[in-house]
Amino acid sequence: MTDPSVPTRVVGSGSSAHELIEPPNKLKDKVKPIRQIHGQPIEDPVARAERELKKLEPQFDEWIASDISRLKQAWEDYSAASEPADREAEEPIAPLFRAAHDLKGQAATYGKPYIATVAASLCMILEDPETLAVVPPALIEQHVNAIAAMHRESSEPSADDLASRLSEELTKIAQSFVAADRSERLKVS
Repeated sequence: MTDPSVPTRVVGSGSSAHELIEPPNKLKDKVKPIRQIHGQPIEDPVARAERELKKLEPQFDEWIASDISRLKQAWEDYSAASEPADREAEEPIAPLFRAAHDLKGQAATYGKPYIATVAASLCMILEDPETLAVVPPALIEQHVNAIAAMHRESSEPSADDLASRLSEELTKIAQSFVAADRSERLKVS
């Protein structure tokens, strides 16, 4: 049931007819226009945000090192689970997923886009319990080790090239497991 104050219209006819909801655009009510004040130049808010981010850069290495340490600890805790069934439980996988997800979202901001790519690949493996059940734990460990190595070796001259190739290969392997698992599930259903 839709809100009667939200405009809707019926699209299509017969069995393919459906109601299209057209919510109002309230964004312009929330965004304030940038105005020139007393002859001063208009400050670009994006440029201001970039300057503030630049001030934080000295802390990026410490923050990403902390996130990677948390990922490694979560991997150790997960891999220490005695039985494979224990590993699939929500409790041990949640910290590992959260740590990978944080790196996925923050590593590019920290100037480590390849770490973000590998973390995204790891999240793809961890987010579906059925896929997780068929993925060898060694593949998860390879993702964790790759992230740690990319950070550790980031100042080396060939680091970007190696990180690019490594992130591409790990992503391909993870995608192949996810695709194979989904294909198998479709055959069963």
